[in-house]
Amino acid sequence: MNSCSQKSIEILATKQRKVRNHKQIPLHKLIELRQSKIKNHTKDVDLSLLKHLKTFAGKELNTSNIDIDFCHRFAQYLTNEANIKVSSAKTYLQKLNAILQEAVSMNYMTYNPMPQISKLIPKTVSKEKDYLTVEEVKRLEKAECPHLTTKLAFLFSCFTGLRLSDIETLKWSDIHKCDNLYMLIKRQVKTGSEIRIPLSKQAIAILKILQRKKIANGEHVFTMYSRTTICSDLKVWAKNAKINKHITFHVSRVSFVTISISAGINIYVVSKLCGHCNVKTTQIYARMTDRTYIDAMVLLDNIFKTKQRNAKNVQNFNLLL
Repeated sequence: MNSCSQKSIEILATKQRKVRNHKQIPLHKLIELRQSKIKNHTKDVDLSLLKHLKTFAGKELNTSNIDIDFCHRFAQYLTNEANIKVSSAKTYLQKLNAILQEAVSMNYMTYNPMPQISKLIPKTVSKEKDYLTVEEVKRLEKAECPHLTTKLAFLFSCFTGLRLSDIETLKWSDIHKCDNLYMLIKRQVKTGSEIRIPLSKQAIAILKILQRKKIANGEHVFTMYSRTTICSDLKVWAKNAKINKHITFHVSRVSFVTISISAGINIYVVSKLCGHCNVKTTQIYARMTDRTYIDAMVLLDNIFKTKQRNAKNVQNFNLLL
């Protein structure tokens, strides 16, 4: 073993000894302290993370139990035994990383032992995201959903491309009337950049339903349920609509992009409506439907037919000469 490797092991051992001798706090207490500072959907993720930690460890954990080896073993548990998607495993590790970082700042740990998360998660081939066709959106409109608010919010996102975080924070003051047009103007939660979306008749109809049924209370347009409830609602709703796809709320945003591009809207315009900083991001979500391919080939056929017709006319004209 070379001197550099030996030195690295000694440094790691010293760090871990310091952790054991440091003041400790149970992990569930640390998460409880975070609850007052974070958003509702993040609270749900933290509580789900705590359940996975208890299942994995088989006991209550405190900060002294968490070291680099624990992080590696927990990552293996999430990806191999927890029966969750790789993306969910990544989210849980990111949350644990944030909690450990907070423990360091509160002096409950001397350092954050979480390794680089990309090295803990197996690389996967990215598969195409599910999206809805126009016909499937119409079927959802007719089908029953456990909570009307979830249904209206999802459909509103299909017609505007808003993320769930922007649906949750959308206020009536974000909707402006300009002449005969309603414009949605708001800062995105994720990026902080402003989006300006002219509202379609379908989107306006949803706002009128919210007002007529008095579902919306206060300054927010949608009074949303927890993200766990929303996921459950979407699963039941898709089944009622006889749609055999994995429907998450993000599917509504992907569907907006796909349907808009298939309808002939320029991808750069769609990119701006979605608030993407780069059109390449929009291209990731864009899906060309069979109808788009068929229309493209018909257009190509028509071009060649025109050229052939013109060539024949020139040939006939030459014969006349």
